[in-house]
Amino acid sequence: MKSIKEILETIFARISVRHKWQQDFLVEMFELIFSIQGRVNFENLSRYSSLNESTFRRNFSKFFDWVRFNIALMRLGGLDFCEPVIAAMDCSFISKSGSKTFGVDKFWSGVAAQTKKGLELSLLALIHVASGKAWALDATQTPAGLSAKEGDQSQYTRVNFYIEQILDLLPQLKHVKYFVADGYYAKSKIFKVFNEINKVLITKLRPDANLRYILPEIKRTGKKGRPSKYAGKVNWKELDLSKWIDIGTDFKYPHLHIYTQVLNAPHFKMDFKVVMLLNTNTNKYIVLASTQLDLDARLIVQYYQLRFQIEFLFRDAKQFTGLNHCQARAEEKLDFHFNLSLAAINLVNVLRILNPTVKSMNSFVRKAYNTRLVEMLFSQLSLNAEFNLNQTNVQKIVNFGCLHPS
Repeated sequence: MKSIKEILETIFARISVRHKWQQDFLVEMFELIFSIQGRVNFENLSRYSSLNESTFRRNFSKFFDWVRFNIALMRLGGLDFCEPVIAAMDCSFISKSGSKTFGVDKFWSGVAAQTKKGLELSLLALIHVASGKAWALDATQTPAGLSAKEGDQSQYTRVNFYIEQILDLLPQLKHVKYFVADGYYAKSKIFKVFNEINKVLITKLRPDANLRYILPEIKRTGKKGRPSKYAGKVNWKELDLSKWIDIGTDFKYPHLHIYTQVLNAPHFKMDFKVVMLLNTNTNKYIVLASTQLDLDARLIVQYYQLRFQIEFLFRDAKQFTGLNHCQARAEEKLDFHFNLSLAAINLVNVLRILNPTVKSMNSFVRKAYNTRLVEMLFSQLSLNAEFNLNQTNVQKIVNFGCLHPS
């Protein structure tokens, strides 16, 4: 099994990390982040390392190109950008207090189902369609003081900030055509930008979305005035399914029935390929929309279902790599911590691909802690003491508490 150090040395060679001190620090950080007990903050990191607390604080303020690093990890993990790859966008609430902390504001917390004071992290991830594996690409902290509402074209709001993150990453997303996001991103500003950059956005609309049927062709009636283009609004309370195309049941979830139609949205002043997913068990439905009118309805459903893989990145980063644990207040240190935490999940993905016997994140973290403990114990013995980490007896200790392969 390749070690974290071997993986990182390969990555550093590919992205040309010149400074040896930065290479050594990152190797130490990625090994520490999985092998310590407790919170991933400066004080606790120094307890498990030969580096002191001020060294961690100082190095967290140094710039590192996390986007290039993550792309190199993806390629090492076998992600082929010639194969279907989609991008997913989402935000996550980060618990944090302190009047001097950068970005503290009131943000929506999905867990609490309300706005809370803290930080918000905007993440753009790539998802390999065939495997369903999600990879973190870029994590950016939302600044404080921006309106949560869309605002007019001249007003700079959080929506504009999310758009800037996408535009900044466009050079790395040349081969990615489809983007998926939840219903918050169904905004006029965002739809306009996606049309301008020639990308496709798949998102969710409100269950009572203002949509109207489009007439197949404009027929002259002999009357004065412009012929009607539309055949009335969609009545969601008494939906006429005869006006929709019946696609059938979803292959993955047979209780979901798929209907589709090209509809016009007066609010957004554009047409959408709309897909309605009707849950035959509960008789409830959700409405998906694509800016590409000829996109297959099943692909829209499949891509939107894959969007939920980004939630697993947030979950694993919060559970195993200390996404919520940052002790810093400065913007650059917070940025380093958040991207380090999510890049660590990418690193584990690579290690699990290269070594399928690693069954879970929990087992990987347990083994990393045991390995560091064994190495520390043997380092305290006499200089004549020798051991091989791959010996059967030593491996029993290393794998203690891990989920063994069947």
